[in-house]
Amino acid sequence: MRIPTSGLAGALGLLLLLGPAPAAGQQADAPYFQQGVDYRIEATLDEDAQVLRGRARLRYTNHSSSTLDTLFLHQHLNAFRPNSAWARRELRFGERRFQDLGPDEHAFERFRSVTVDGTPVGPVYPGAPDSTVTALPLPSPMPPGGSVTVVMDWEARPSTLPRRQGRRGRHWDFAQWYPRIAVFDRGGWQEHPLMPQGEFYGEFARYDVTLDVDSDQVIGATGVPVQGDPGWEGAAAVAGTQPLYRRDAYGAIGAAESLGLLSGAPAAGRKRVRFVAEDVHHFAWTTNPDYIYEAGRADDVAIHVLYQPGDTAWDDGVVVQRTADAIAFFEDIYGEYPWPQITNVHRIEGGGTEFPMMQMNGAASEGLIVHETGHMWNMGILAANEWREGWMDEGMQSFLDTWYVEEKRGVAPEQAWGRTIQGLGQYEARALAEPLALESAEFRDFQTYAAMTYSKPSAILYMLREYVGEDVMRRALRDFYARHALQHVRGDDFFAAVERASGEDLDWFREQWFEGTNRLDYGIGDVSVQQDGSEWVTTVEVLRLEDAWMPVTLQVGETTVELDSRERRQVVDVRTPSRPAEAVLDPGLRLLDMDRSNNTKPIE
Repeated sequence: MRIPTSGLAGALGLLLLLGPAPAAGQQADAPYFQQGVDYRIEATLDEDAQVLRGRARLRYTNHSSSTLDTLFLHQHLNAFRPNSAWARRELRFGERRFQDLGPDEHAFERFRSVTVDGTPVGPVYPGAPDSTVTALPLPSPMPPGGSVTVVMDWEARPSTLPRRQGRRGRHWDFAQWYPRIAVFDRGGWQEHPLMPQGEFYGEFARYDVTLDVDSDQVIGATGVPVQGDPGWEGAAAVAGTQPLYRRDAYGAIGAAESLGLLSGAPAAGRKRVRFVAEDVHHFAWTTNPDYIYEAGRADDVAIHVLYQPGDTAWDDGVVVQRTADAIAFFEDIYGEYPWPQITNVHRIEGGGTEFPMMQMNGAASEGLIVHETGHMWNMGILAANEWREGWMDEGMQSFLDTWYVEEKRGVAPEQAWGRTIQGLGQYEARALAEPLALESAEFRDFQTYAAMTYSKPSAILYMLREYVGEDVMRRALRDFYARHALQHVRGDDFFAAVERASGEDLDWFREQWFEGTNRLDYGIGDVSVQQDGSEWVTTVEVLRLEDAWMPVTLQVGETTVELDSRERRQVVDVRTPSRPAEAVLDPGLRLLDMDRSNNTKPIE
């Protein structure tokens, strides 16, 4: 059975589960909770005016033990304009992409009015001139168990320079587009300006979204189209295609409650499509009248693929199949996909970005699709704070990307992981590493952020898998998922799962590889060999030349010995039936060894 999702986020808000160590100033034994969030949104896209106009009703319930006097929201589109925190961060590194955008080019997200329980309130921007974080003072404090209703009118526009959003002609990628409630968790409010280093953190919610667009537009979105025509059948690559709409995924859905923005029937040449999504922490969508549509399924999960004319790499079911294959792999690793659909679209920008139930990709490559599909679990379902613990998101996903290559393509582990490990070894040798536990914006530059958030955590998690064993790691990941699906998660939750599965305290591993910058370098010192009857005895001096420690494999001829001593110097005798040619440390490339030139020594 798939995980039942209806109403799950609200129920989770009542759970009293002990969680990991919270942020400074919070109680260490604070129980887990999730705030209750329900969005009803109406929006109309005016292509002539190049603006989206929206009205949202946000119902917010306080499941915490704190009294709240302010709500914090994100207006992420405001990152893609001059003088934002994003633009100013890029200036530090000589990049002026968004700083120089003109008034018709940059993105914006502007409030027209806001009321809380019917009382007008004025948004406050504590990070001005950055306006990606908005504070809404409450007319009266909201106690534990209390709730408020916020009604917001706003206008929004993506930038002509795409970055996790964008517009080009009649193609609009609304990755960010509405005022999005920030997370209030055991560490308090997690408001944070959107920066080029780091991504998102969202509050699980129910979304009921009605979009008013030109009638020829083809739409892809988070959620299922419960009413209206998204345009898929008319855009189908194969005539007569019947998409798996999954309109009944959330049971009987009544008529949409009007917010007054979209009253009466659609205007001539317009249409309205209503989408519903539950237990997701964001709602993204895209629209383009030129999209070509292909349909598929993975069990009862609907797969929707939207690509642009001429994108031959996307056609003939290739992206559908790659998406289905990725779902099967991650269901095997973690557990069943809990949502009714997944949408894979060819966006304006290159690369890829994940959203719950949706991925926006710039290419049809298998590696990209596996990566973004995996993010449905690592970000969407297991909702880590991507700007606070980036390794939980991108590092974990990069680790599983390579595991996919190893398992699905039959590539040997040393080949699958070798290039990453060897490349990082050179990075370590130049003493460029910073602690993986840093918040994303604290890394010294974009290159270090990428290495410490994607590549190095991938290699370290592989070391952990090899240390505890693949079967143990599989049990740990499934336990992690079973306990925390559709919750906010922290690194402590993951390590607790590995410790339960392995029966071992792994504080030493986490302190060494995530919280510090100790480097690992094993080397072979003196080697001698002598014959002893019908055998050869090779004496090998194994040196630990840097501060980090891991068990290491020594191979002499065809014989391997596992060394788990933490001594700086070990002398090992290895018996072989014939005279060996060389001694090798870590022949399987399992360790993040900074200097492999001293790992092999010929036996004279």
